[in-house]
Amino acid sequence: MPQPRIAFVGFGEAARCFASHLAAQIDAPMVAFCQGKTNAPPYSAAFRAMAASCGVMLVDRLENLSDADVIFSAVVVAVAAETGEAISRVIRPGTLVVDINAATPRTKKHVAAAVEARGCLFADANLMGSVDLYGAAVPLYTSGSGAARFAETFGPLGFCIEVAGADAGTAAAVKMLRSVVTKGMEALLVEALTAATLAGVRDETMRGLCASMDATTFSKFLDMCVRSDVLHAERRAVEMDGVAAGLRELGFDPVMTTATAARLKVSARLGLRQEFAERASYSADEVLDRYAHVVSGASAEFENRP
Repeated sequence: MPQPRIAFVGFGEAARCFASHLAAQIDAPMVAFCQGKTNAPPYSAAFRAMAASCGVMLVDRLENLSDADVIFSAVVVAVAAETGEAISRVIRPGTLVVDINAATPRTKKHVAAAVEARGCLFADANLMGSVDLYGAAVPLYTSGSGAARFAETFGPLGFCIEVAGADAGTAAAVKMLRSVVTKGMEALLVEALTAATLAGVRDETMRGLCASMDATTFSKFLDMCVRSDVLHAERRAVEMDGVAAGLRELGFDPVMTTATAARLKVSARLGLRQEFAERASYSADEVLDRYAHVVSGASAEFENRP
């Protein structure tokens, strides 16, 4: 399929970036349908002009996309499932549906089942970065029945696609858990630096943070955090309760600091400190395996209560 007929459902930042890139790569026309709060039929002249500048013609009905070879679903998470279901009702057998929404693994599996029931393929494609930074070359971690076809078709067109397997939801799970870290770090940094500004030590705090982080690799930092958590979570929780109190003295609500203390207390309550303190050495994987074992046992016990 060297010249696929491409359509978009939703035409926000990512879809516009991809469309603009594809317009320079292929001759086939592209179309898009939007039904969002801001842009919906009848579209404004400005929105139509913007779409045209990306090489895309807007259509007024989802059914107008039925002859597309590839449909990108690029909507807000709140409507990802219903949009996927709606797409499944209008596509013809053989269509590839590429879902780039930041939806949950369960939602991706649900949409995949609806799409595949129509004799079509589904690619659970997840942006592992920002299009502001990477443009159309943003890494796309992809799984599902259509992942291989997506890579074969769009890799030569300049897309950066890594296939994670044939099961929809696999890639979404990695994206979801990556977001726990990236968005969590954003929230932590903003909280710390806002408080630092209130305390009049922003520059000093930034230097201290950057110096320690720049001195190592993230993989080494991650390994250290996990291995030390099992030994020091209880002590660190007490420290963070004190930090939260200090931030309140600045007139600042320590949302992330309080959550950090709570998370550390959870680790401490697993009761694994002595076990690992007695070991001559251990890996982060061993800690995480024990955490998961204890947590899954606690979950099973809770579910089996009368």
